[in-house]
Amino acid sequence: MAEPIATDVYGSEWMFVLLMLPLLIYLIVSVAEKYSLARIINIVFSNKYASTSYRNINPGIQLFQVLLGVLSMISISTFMLFLEIHFNISFFKLQSFNLWLFNFLLISILISFRYLVIIVVGAVTRTRDAFREYLFSVSRNFKLTGILLMIVNLFISYLAGVPDKYLIYFSFVLIGIILFFRMIRLVHIFLSRRFSLFYLILYLCTLEFFPALILIRYLSGQA
Repeated sequence: MAEPIATDVYGSEWMFVLLMLPLLIYLIVSVAEKYSLARIINIVFSNKYASTSYRNINPGIQLFQVLLGVLSMISISTFMLFLEIHFNISFFKLQSFNLWLFNFLLISILISFRYLVIIVVGAVTRTRDAFREYLFSVSRNFKLTGILLMIVNLFISYLAGVPDKYLIYFSFVLIGIILFFRMIRLVHIFLSRRFSLFYLILYLCTLEFFPALILIRYLSGQA
């Protein structure tokens, strides 16, 4: 049985920094690049808008997209820490900031691996453009999740009138909706390009559903 995680992290200085840093990044990106939350929401939930945005993106790496990626990794890692506190889950008996740092490293590795797999599969199957567009969609889904969890994290820390469990379960619903639309987007991208339905199903089962089932099974065993 894992030792209870100290709940005084909510009032710690490092937690305040982790809550404020994503908010600061978002404000900088919103003001400097005029890249609004509404635009990301439209990309995630509208196939037509997403396709148009993909065709109009500038080549190369954009600094503000990198900043939004950092925002998302910080916010998701913080939300994971709140989950671990709520469900009393501790990996390798880590506590407080060390547990958050483990979450951050894990999220960074998983996201990097997902991006790499999409690029490699696109190259192997000679459908680079389709997988590049899917990578564009996955990236925006990831960033929207991070921004929403940034807000949820603030509520969990400072909105004392609402129990954590309601905010956590509400977040699960939001994440589920975002993932559902990501699947729709995936199917739309590849069917519109006459991609093999067999390979599409194989990709979904291997790289979308199976890892999620493993994670759920592992977390249920740790709870």
